[in-house]
This record gives sequence, structure tokens and C-alpha cells, in this order.
Amino acid sequence: MDSILRFLVEVNKLKETIRTGWIIWRVKNPETIAEHIFRVSFLTYCLGWKKGLNLKRAIQCALSHDLCEVYAGDVTPLFYYENLDVRKKRDREILMKGIRLSKEEKEKMSKIKFENERKSLLKLIQPLKENLRNEIFFRWLDYEKGFSAEGKFTRQVDWIENLIQSLEYLGPKKSGRGWWEIAEEKIFDPLLLEFLKVIQIKFYHRKTFPKSTQEKELKGILEFILKIGKLKRMERTYWKAWGIKNAESVAEHIFFTSLLAWIFGREKKHLNQTKLLKMALSHEISAVIIGDTIPYIEKLPSQIKKRKEILKKWPRLPEYEKAKRFLRQYNKEKKAMEKLTLSLEPGLRKEIISLWEEYRKVSSAEAIFLNQVNVLAVLIQGVLYHKKYKITLTPLFEWAFEKCDDPILLSFLEKLSKL
Repeated sequence: MDSILRFLVEVNKLKETIRTGWIIWRVKNPETIAEHIFRVSFLTYCLGWKKGLNLKRAIQCALSHDLCEVYAGDVTPLFYYENLDVRKKRDREILMKGIRLSKEEKEKMSKIKFENERKSLLKLIQPLKENLRNEIFFRWLDYEKGFSAEGKFTRQVDWIENLIQSLEYLGPKKSGRGWWEIAEEKIFDPLLLEFLKVIQIKFYHRKTFPKSTQEKELKGILEFILKIGKLKRMERTYWKAWGIKNAESVAEHIFFTSLLAWIFGREKKHLNQTKLLKMALSHEISAVIIGDTIPYIEKLPSQIKKRKEILKKWPRLPEYEKAKRFLRQYNKEKKAMEKLTLSLEPGLRKEIISLWEEYRKVSSAEAIFLNQVNVLAVLIQGVLYHKKYKITLTPLFEWAFEKCDDPILLSFLEKLSKL
């Protein structure tokens, strides 16, 4: 448990590590690495579902693909131009035209980047037990080298998410040919090539709209992915209420919860691991529509001192009051989920809503376990914020020990309480 805790504390740094490509472009309040991993993982889920891939392997490849950046940092292809300055028009034009390196130069830079990231990942996972260490490393290696269909697919999806983010941040004109050329160079899967066409239609307002059933379904996935992208910069309400600036976002929380579901869930042989990962990715996306909420606390005072006094105690309500509030919140979230997933094809839409519903009703073995994993994700962030901002942890630990009864997770809670 000590080794897992050390690993997770280090991984948590990805929530505060800004992706360097957007710094070059002077994007205000850009995404973090953790937020990027979140949307790559969900995009892998949706497109991998349509492709009929092994989603457990594919999502694990997505979750692990940038863990190495805890130590290696985020290195984008744009950094091959080391001396460019986006404040200068000439340099911006060079960036917009894309990378102009010889095949030999690209291969050399790629080898250097791979080796640096390999060493960084091995350093990160070194404390873990051998079987877990190997699993994370080989999922990352699969993403890098494409040993499986899932590894090849996830790597291409990563490039697509980069392209989508560039179009959202910079717009079609400023995004330019650079990201498109990289995407067209890296992407070869027929389904993903079709998805690129749908992205082109969406962002460049072409008159030809999707006609085939597949094009329409891919358009629906794109609409959904664009919506959940808003979670990248939606700060979690509980931490904001404590007055924490640049608090953890909903997307970062979902990424971290999904990683915990993988790490702790693999020890629970009776659980459906694929279902657990998909449920973790889906469990709080309703926040896109209704915002992030605090359990059993509907209104907080505007004055920060009064807010903190309320937050120092976990709300103790009669069971009937809790049930009434839960039902009200559940109905609100269900409507949000139905609206959020409206563009998805019926089978995928039904699955995502069902996963969310199981989680909220705690109606399956996977849901029972994930609800407890979610508590751990919150508590780890709370412990780290306590060290930095001196927030009160007593109510969070009360909540955690009341919610958790799984022996593995209780053992981890004990370790966390001594951190």
C-alpha cells in the first residue's frame, strides 16, 4: 500500500502540469496533462466501442499513455522548433505551416523522446509490485509501439484529441495545417480517417453534411466529445468552496478515479474490469449540464469564513432527508445524462446512461466498489490540499470510513490517514 500511495501522489502532479504546446500558443488557462488523458480515454471508449475493440486494454493504454510525463514533462512535436516565438508573426506562420523535418531528423528526435519517456515511466512505477508495474509499463509500451490493435488505435486517437483541442483553442484558421498534417501522417485506421472527415465538416462549415449511417454516428460522437471537453476547466465545487484557486477540475478527478479503478480493481477478480473502467469514465459527466455539486449541501454562504465553518463538519441529516435530496439530485442528473448523450447512437447512449445509473443507485458489484474508489480519489486530493492550503480533513475522513468497507480500500485509507 505504501508503494501505491507514493505512485499516486506522484501521478497527481499531472493535474497541475500544463501541456506545453498550448503555452507556446499563449492559450489562456490551458488544459493539464490529466485533463488531456481524460478526453483521450473517453474518445478511445466511444470510438473503440464502435470499432469492436477490447475496451479494457484500449482504455488502459489511454490512461497510461502520458503517465511518463510526471518526470519527462510534456514534449510536443512543435518543440522541435526550439527557438520559435509565437509573439512574432513570422514564427507563428512557421508553426501554422507545420513541422518541416527530414525523415532522419524525425526518427532521431522520436528515439530520444521515447527513451526519455521510458526511463521516466520506469522511475515512476519502480516502487510498485512487479505484476502491477509490468501491466502499466506494457500498456504504455503497447501505445508507443502498437503491439496490439488497441495500442495502435489509442495512439491514433491521441493525435485526434490533440487536433480537436487545437481547433477549440485556436479556431480553424490559426490551428492551420500543422495539426492536420500530423493527424494525416499518423492516422491510418479507416474508422478514424472517417472521423477526421467529420471533424473537418464540423469546424470548417462545409456544405456537405454526413450522409451515411456511420458518418452520422461519428458526428454524434464528436458532438458528445466536444461537450465533455468542458469538464477540463470546470473546477470541483468542494475545493472552490474552500477558497482554493485553480482547483482540481472534474476531468482531472475522473481521470484519477479511473486510474484508481484500474489499480485497485485488478485485485477484485469477481468484478468486470472493462465495465468498471467505463463506469469510472462516465460517473460524473452529468456535470457538463448541471455543474459540479457537493453531497447534501445545496447552498453555501458567499463569505468564505462562513463557508469554511460549514465545511469543517460533514452534514448529518436524517435518513428521510438524505433520501429526499438524493432523489431530487438523481432526477436532475438523469435528465442531464439523457440530454448530454442525445447525439450518440442508441446502443452506446444506453450503455453510458446505464453505467451512470448503476453507479448512482449503487446497484451492482462494480458500482459498490467504484463508489468507494471515488471516495479515495477525493480523499487523496484532500490530503494533498491539506498540506498546501490547510483545509480541514476531519469530515472527509469521517465520510470515507463510513462509505468504505472493502478490505483493500480500508487498508489504503489507514495508510492515507498517516500521510
